Amino acid sequence: MNNIKIKRLLLGAFVFVITFLSIGSLHAQTFVAAAEDGDPVAQYKLGRMYSQDGKMQKDIKKAIYWYKKAAEQNQKDAIMALGDLYYYGTDVKQNVHLAFTYYKKAADLNNYEACYSLGEMYSQGVGVAKHLPTAFKYYKQAADDGGLAKAMFKVGTMYYEGTGCKKDVAQSLNYVKMAYREGYPTALEYWNEKQLWQYEE
Repeated sequence: MNNIKIKRLLLGAFVFVITFLSIGSLHAQTFVAAAEDGDPVAQYKLGRMYSQDGKMQKDIKKAIYWYKKAAEQNQKDAIMALGDLYYYGTDVKQNVHLAFTYYKKAADLNNYEACYSLGEMYSQGVGVAKHLPTAFKYYKQAADDGGLAKAMFKVGTMYYEGTGCKKDVAQSLNYVKMAYREGYPTALEYWNEKQLWQYEE
């Protein structure tokens, strides 16, 4: 390959990168304008942009600012994002009690990932007193209404063990099967480990 071809390839690559960055910048500016105009979805998406390196330079304080602006308008994904930040202590001081508050608010707005997270917190006694019946209630909501495979699996295991609910092997089979069909591989491991096949008619 001669020098002219190499120069053309390098120039083409340079133009592509500049164009890509320009489009990304314009895309981000669109969200900034909409967020400043009070659009809660744009505020949430802008918060996400600031929460990770990418189209915007990562700035967790700005991320939280925009998440909170969206949360004030009951944007459930922004409320969930705030819950995750404080639950995992991602770039902020961990505060599981504050995380619980955000998850509860998001769950009340039918964010089913938040329902699952509440199930985990009640199941483990993290940020709230351990209470398996309440954990079961939230897992079941996430499974039945949200279609979350991981929640279906939790419900299935709790039905089998009789934890937080009355033992019901038939329901356990149903939920464990659903979890596997929805792409949750641990369900198959549990099915074989507990030999659930023996309870099938």
